[in-house]
Amino acid sequence: FFTGSAEVGKVVMASAVKNLTPVTLELGGKSPAIVDKNADIAVAARRIAQGKYFNAGQTCVSPDYVLAHEAVYDELIARISQAIKEFYGEDPHQSDEFARIINTKQFDALFPYLQDGEVVCGGQTNREERYIAPTILKNVSPESPVMQNEIFGPILPVLRVQNVDEALQFVAAREKPLAFYFFSEDRDTIEHVLANSTSGGACINETLNNLVVPGLPFGGVGNSGMGKYHGEWGFRDFS
Repeated sequence: FFTGSAEVGKVVMASAVKNLTPVTLELGGKSPAIVDKNADIAVAARRIAQGKYFNAGQTCVSPDYVLAHEAVYDELIARISQAIKEFYGEDPHQSDEFARIINTKQFDALFPYLQDGEVVCGGQTNREERYIAPTILKNVSPESPVMQNEIFGPILPVLRVQNVDEALQFVAAREKPLAFYFFSEDRDTIEHVLANSTSGGACINETLNNLVVPGLPFGGVGNSGMGKYHGEWGFRDFS
């Protein structure tokens, strides 16, 4: 069993092949959050902020980036910014609730991403303390470095889309994510999105919570991993 990056997962799997050892790989990736025009924006903003900035974004199922319908794009960014203030105060640097980056190497990997878009919230850093403020980026190019690798930090690119199908095409053109988050109040649209997306797990109008239900299997698909665990699924996996 291995949890980590796809690159190291390949090394683990290659070693296991020599002895025909079965492997379960949980590899993360860029988990998207899509916000439809008819979503409850206040709810979406708070739950995206909770999921993104929990442990300063250093979880395998953190919402890596947001695809927001153009009709709610500006409001969503404003409300996520407000949620950050509600969670961590005017200065998150002073908050006991906001984590630091795990090591200097990861800090140095994250720092250049701040140049990949327009900072609309956050952006402050302190390398000595490994602090990066909860940050929102807009006007981000899909080809920019922050959109190529799993961020694993408190930097959230928010991209504009014209409709849900454009968002689905954007996600489908990339590696299959470990987690997939969709915010909408329209049942037909929700069913359409679930039927036309592939991920290790998915949440509707939530983030992270697929991870905490013991009765649900947890794992990836494609580049985000293979096999599943938690609860009975974990017992079966190791038996």
